[in-house]
Amino acid sequence: MALFEIAAALLGVGAADALLAGVFGRMYRNERRPDAVHYATTDDGWTLALHRYDPPPGVAPRRPVICCHGLSGNHHGFDLTARTSLARFLAAAGHPTFVLNLRGSGLSDRGHLRGPHRLNWKLSDHYGHDAPAAIAKVLELTGADNVHWIGHSMGGMLAYAFLQTPLAEKISRCTILASPATFDHMRKAGNYDFLLKLMPAAPVKAVTASIAPLMEYVTAFQVVGGNRFLLPGHAALSAANCQDQTPTSLLLDFTRLVRAGRLIADDGTDLLDGMKNISTPTLFLCGSRDPTAGSGAVQAAYEHFGSAEKKWILLGKHHGQAHDYDHMTLLLGGAVYEEVFPHIVDWFAKG
Repeated sequence: MALFEIAAALLGVGAADALLAGVFGRMYRNERRPDAVHYATTDDGWTLALHRYDPPPGVAPRRPVICCHGLSGNHHGFDLTARTSLARFLAAAGHPTFVLNLRGSGLSDRGHLRGPHRLNWKLSDHYGHDAPAAIAKVLELTGADNVHWIGHSMGGMLAYAFLQTPLAEKISRCTILASPATFDHMRKAGNYDFLLKLMPAAPVKAVTASIAPLMEYVTAFQVVGGNRFLLPGHAALSAANCQDQTPTSLLLDFTRLVRAGRLIADDGTDLLDGMKNISTPTLFLCGSRDPTAGSGAVQAAYEHFGSAEKKWILLGKHHGQAHDYDHMTLLLGGAVYEEVFPHIVDWFAKG
């Protein structure tokens, strides 16, 4: 997560990188499309895209689901290939599924150096403006009273915050995928915030796309990107598609959390401590080989949650699975249809 984005910012993007990013971006372009794309408008004027996946005919309808990506991510992580599509897996189980693009990603409004949509937002903009707008739009489209929420990495951190607000009434059940609540394991990332201030955004998308073929073979790149243990060809697809606009302001907000060592709101409110007041039934999943989030940092949230109904699952060979799981492997691993996604469907079936 933060270490990866800061590393990309330090690398920078030269002319060669931009050229390679364009070539490999086209070569590995994800051509999969949702059933529809809807748009929500936040209370501060940003337009957000929601990619909709409908249940097939004849399948009994269930509660709608919103899937939210992590830092530097976008919708592609939830529908990259036929073997790794959480969006389509949920829809096949009867859930109208909406994959959210937060501000700056995918088909949502992009940030700019000038104008109303400035390249300058923080974590609180995502959980205070983006999440409420997306939830309201899905409720409007489906007529449901509430929704399920799935958050990967930063997308789960948004839930850690908004589940402590009245918005929690609109969430039936929640699934957290590798979302840290403490940050001691990221201490080194906080040493480079002065360099981040030299640029308005980290060129994560261009850097990863420019090395997409190497992601298949260079273990060090896979470790940094959290893309280990994928099927052949999937690491390159992920590198070329699953990253997006990452403003320096958001990365600096993460270095603030790293220095604090825990999830803290803009006003200093201790959101980790506040999790004791959360009552939403929540499933926590994490890969045992995930150095990005760190299983202990995710488990800290599980332990602090006040929910009477909650569940912790650590995935990996030492925990009964046939495969190991890294940060992105929870979404893109070769056995997610057998070892990961059924846990989520079963959790949502309870409510």
